[in-house]
Parts: sequence; structure tokens; C-alpha cells
Amino acid sequence: MESIQNLLIGFNDIFSVYNMIIIFLGSMFGTIVGALPGLGPSAGIALLIPLTFGMPVGSALSLLVGAYMGTMYGGRITAILINTPGDAPAIMTAQDGYPLMLQGKGGLALGISAFSSFIGGIFGLIVLVFGAPIVSKVAINFGPPEYFMLMVLGLSTITLLAGKSMSKAVMMALVGFALGMVGSDYVSGFVRFDFTPELIEGVDFVAIIIGLYGISEVFLNIENLVHLKMGKPSFKVKEFIPSISDIKKITMPTLRGSLIGTLIGILPGAGGTIATFLSYATEKKIAKNPEKFGNGAIEGLAAPEAANNASVPGALIPLITLGIPGSGGTAIMLGALIMYGLRPGPLLMVESGRLVWLMIAGLIIANVFLLFSNILLIPVFINIIRMIQKYLSPIVTVLCILGAYSLNYGMFNIWIVLIFGVLGYFMKKFDYPSGPLILSVVLAPLTENYFRQSIMLSRGSFSIFLTRPVSLGIILLLITIFAFSFIKKGRNSKNQDYSEE
Repeated sequence: MESIQNLLIGFNDIFSVYNMIIIFLGSMFGTIVGALPGLGPSAGIALLIPLTFGMPVGSALSLLVGAYMGTMYGGRITAILINTPGDAPAIMTAQDGYPLMLQGKGGLALGISAFSSFIGGIFGLIVLVFGAPIVSKVAINFGPPEYFMLMVLGLSTITLLAGKSMSKAVMMALVGFALGMVGSDYVSGFVRFDFTPELIEGVDFVAIIIGLYGISEVFLNIENLVHLKMGKPSFKVKEFIPSISDIKKITMPTLRGSLIGTLIGILPGAGGTIATFLSYATEKKIAKNPEKFGNGAIEGLAAPEAANNASVPGALIPLITLGIPGSGGTAIMLGALIMYGLRPGPLLMVESGRLVWLMIAGLIIANVFLLFSNILLIPVFINIIRMIQKYLSPIVTVLCILGAYSLNYGMFNIWIVLIFGVLGYFMKKFDYPSGPLILSVVLAPLTENYFRQSIMLSRGSFSIFLTRPVSLGIILLLITIFAFSFIKKGRNSKNQDYSEE
């Protein structure tokens, strides 16, 4: 009851015409930034911070949280429409969102993703409101061994992203690991494979994403002289509103994705990328027809979208209760809170409780605004693509180049995008899956870092992974998953033998 009372006070404090306009503008700005390749929550929040100087603290926080939530909605737009994810979590959205677009169901894909994003955001906010103190006590018990096993759990999804050939998936995962090892080592600071000064910080995985998904698609379209056959502009509501049967199909995937996104978002450093990969892998694992995933399965679209947005409130839990940022976006939020004279950590709720609850109320309002605005704007997005479909390839190329340049305002990442665009083109031609490569690039440095920290803590003993309850629990979960996989494969092979007889 106390949480509800505090939340009502937050709504009372935030409800004014000025704050509503601020939240709406922030969420729309965030949506645009999130849709642009190479930009994401960190960039969206950072760009708005200078505008908050002179604002009341409550209004400034409202603007930032609106932008934060908006960027999570925005990443799906270009992922679905032009197969160019705005940020890393939107990769899983492109897996089934873009095939739906090619089938003439782009509006439906945007509608489903908006609905799932809203449910995921609300689920995460409910956990934030009622369970922040409890959940933070569990999350604080996570050390390097637990994080290492969590990374291993994330890497295990490579088997579900393999497509037709496991050997090709493993090969791509190894390439991703090699790329992830480039740059300075987290633990010792030793720099590896620094052929040029730009590689000291490693290969930017956002540039890899832009090349593999955006530029490679342009090359394929140029080769085949293919343009999207979308016809004339249309504003039919039925094109983007999910039917009752669609809602039934995505309800459970959305709820499961929301749960996974919230739990992963709470863990500092895990973020929406791992949450979306795990939620997609979970749905593919339990699906009756897993072969549909990657070819326009709405379940494969709904689950990661819910996980992505649920990770936002989840990432705010350790920020508010412990002063620990759970993602890149919350790291910028941490700086903003300190700049406004607040002290993130255990005393924040005591010293500045009303501002915290105002911020949470702002997130809820932003989530509602984004649901309705994104649904209403679906015809606009679709018809813009319809009108420019003849010029789509050069427009996508320009967006990708600008996104690459914005990463560090230099030519190096543009070359990275072009190189991986060519690589992605050949990968698609010869059916090499891109998911395992991206997953390995993201998780390889984190996995190495947590493994080495764990071994240092245990003074060289591997028993640390077995003596800690959470780490041991993840190991048992992995063993259970693989055991069920082998049993399921055995049953399928027996059924196939019987059917042949």
C-alpha cells in the first residue's frame, strides 16, 4: 500500500500541462533517435541533458525518462521496415519483423511490436514499483562467477540461432569471439591486435551490426534489383491492428519476454541485448514449429520487444536502490541525477523520495504516450517506405554511413561498416547465420572479464563456480536445457523413423 500511495503522490506532482508536453516531446525525440542506426538510449539521453539546464528537476527527469523509453520503442522501426536495427537489442526484432515486412505485413509487425513493448514496459514498471528493494538485495549478491555463468547461458543460445547448419553457427561464433578480443583487456589493460590506434577500444559492435544488417541488405537488393512491392499508400486500420488470434499467439511470449527482460535488466551490465537474445531463444526452444522463427513468426517478434522494454525499468532498480547503473542509458542517467544534486544509492529514496516517484510516474506516462503515438504513426512509417521504396537503397546507405560516423566522428567506423556489409552479403549468400557472430562479439569480452575475475577471486580454483548457489543453479539450468534438447531430438528422430516405416 505504501508503494501505491507514493506512486499516487508522484502522479500528483507530475501532472501539469508543461510536464505532459515535456514527456511527450521527450518520448518522440527518443523514438526518432532510437530509429537512427548507431544511436541509442545513451545518445538520446546525452543529447537532451543540455536542454534540461534551468528546468525544474522534476521536469528535467520527466524529459530524460521519456527519451529513454522512446529510444527503446524507436529501435524496432528501422529493424522492421528496412532490416537495419537502430541498436543492438533490435537485432532480434529484425529476425522476424523484416520477413513480415517482405510479406506485406509491415504494419502488423509494427503494431505487434508496439503492443508487446507496452506490456513489457508496464511489467517492468510494476516490478520497479513494488519489488525494487527486494530485487536489489538479490541482484547485489551477483559477483563475477554468477555473471560469468550468465554470459555462458547467453552464449548457449547460439545453438538456437544456428539456422540450418550448426557448424556454420559455431564458425561465426568463433569469428565473433576473435573480434571481441580486439582492444584493451578489461582486467590487465593490455592491448591486443591493435593494428591501428582506433582498435585500442576494440571494434565497435554497433558498426558491425549496421554493416551486417543494413549495408548487406542494400548489396542484395542491388544484385537482385529488388524493391519492396508495397503498392500505393494506404491508411487501412486492419493492416496494423493485431487480430484476436494474433493477440492469443503473442500473449504468453510477451509475458515471458517481459519477465526475462526485467530480470536481466536488473543485473548491472547485462542490459537489453542479452535479454532479447534469451527471450527469442526461449520462444524458439518451446515453440511447436521452431522452423517458422526467422521467417515471420509473430511470437519471435513479440518476445524480444517485450524483453527490450521491460529491461528499462529493470535497469533503473539497481540505479535507484544501489547507485549502480544497469546499462549504458542508466549510466548517463546516473550522471544526470548527480548533476541535479541527487545522491543515487540506498539513501536516494529517503532524501529525494518524491522526485524518484515522480520519475517512475513519468516512465508510466511515457509508456502510455508511446503506445498510442506509435500505433497512430504506423501508417505514416509504412507509407513513407511506400513512397520512397524506389530510392530505399541509397537512403539506407546514407543512414548507415551517418550512423557509423556518429559513433566516434571519424572515418574508421565507416570502413568497418563497409567491410562487414560485404561480409554480411556473402554470409547471406552462403547461409551463414549472423546472430551467433553478433552475440559472441557482445558477450566475448564480458565473458573473459568475469571468468578472469572469478579465477582471481578463487586463487586459480574452478570450484568457485560450484560452491556459490546462484552460479551452481545456472549450471544445473544449462545441464537441464541441454538434456531436454537431446531427449527432444531423440524423440523426433524416432518419430521420423516410424513415419518412414
